[in-house]
Amino acid sequence: MVYNYYMKFIDTHIHGGYGINFNTCNYEDFHLFAKNIKKRGIVAFCPTLVGDNTSILKNRLELINKALHNQKRDEAVILGAHLEGTFLNPQKSGIQNAGTFYAPTVENFKKIAENNMDVVKIVTLAPELDKNSSLTNFLEENNIKAHAGHTISTELYNVSGTTHHFNAMEPLTHKKSNIALKGMLDNKVYCEIIADSLHVNDDMLKLFFKIKNKDKIILVSDALPIAHSELDSIVFCGKNIYKGGKDKDGTLAGSSMFLDEIAKNLINKNLLTKEEVQKMAYDNVLAHLGIDYKIE
Repeated sequence: MVYNYYMKFIDTHIHGGYGINFNTCNYEDFHLFAKNIKKRGIVAFCPTLVGDNTSILKNRLELINKALHNQKRDEAVILGAHLEGTFLNPQKSGIQNAGTFYAPTVENFKKIAENNMDVVKIVTLAPELDKNSSLTNFLEENNIKAHAGHTISTELYNVSGTTHHFNAMEPLTHKKSNIALKGMLDNKVYCEIIADSLHVNDDMLKLFFKIKNKDKIILVSDALPIAHSELDSIVFCGKNIYKGGKDKDGTLAGSSMFLDEIAKNLINKNLLTKEEVQKMAYDNVLAHLGIDYKIE
């Protein structure tokens, strides 16, 4: 199949690319990334931050706030930040450094967000650690989407989404229920998925796309700073990550593909139609984030 269909994409889970790391880059790099990524049809994105100390995360949000208020027409729109690596379960840390995790409380979130709370669009958390769903409820009440991720929870509780579905959560099993299964069956919950055929194999993608309500699927890249760079390795979450997105032990840190490439992968393998990809990589994002206008 020839991939010549113009599409628009919004990526709500992306850590960088072109050698730019959103956890460490400077102000100008946000604009450079936004300009380059728009050339690929990615018209908007949420810079996604892994865990770090409070002062660094506060600085990151301040930079993102400044960048999104000073964008140019030739740049992909910075929608706001996705805080991924802050309120996770150490048992499902993946590549991330469990030493940077905080308890998922409203107080800890406010220490990080402070005057930039409106910059945060999505927070990934382990809902089993969120007592009485206090942080989850606070986020949702303030128009910030709470996603379950890096979790061992068997319940969705009050989250409105899941982060990179299947990855960093308990696997599907016929013996008991868990978030991976409940997320697929719950028509109120949006599910992010990294459909690069590496994070989730093609047969599982087929099952997921068959079962999950297509109005509630969000395609994401989870792209790493090494994506489309000339670097042989990068330091990410304090570890050396190599081309292909893995550390020396083979642990996946993220993807080396951008969202347009993942779309091409899905279309060329006949896993999804062009129209389905457009829905999951653009329309569903607008609906999930409550954006009532088109982004060009």
